[in-house]
Amino acid sequence: MALALRFGKTLRELIEQLSAEELFLWQAYNRESPISDVRGDVQTAILAAAVFQAQGAKVAPLDLLPRWRPDDELPDGEEDGEVQLRQYLTDRADRLD
Repeated sequence: MALALRFGKTLRELIEQLSAEELFLWQAYNRESPISDVRGDVQTAILAAAVFQAQGAKVAPLDLLPRWRPDDELPDGEEDGEVQLRQYLTDRADRLD
């Protein structure tokens, strides 16, 4: 999906126009430098936290990540940042397999 978005094509167009060899090359490239915007949220959170911290705020980058699900979906006893980090790392590990 991310590759189709980057190319400005539908999935059907991408499937019809992309050879298996090129798809494998894109998959290898994605392992080294992810095509999706997943790192954009993390990088922005780090930058924003640095700005806030320079002004004396006690904030961590995980506090500034967007919340993609309601708070009531959190497991008991786990903080939002911890859950997001665990999910992010799990998703990244799954993509590397």
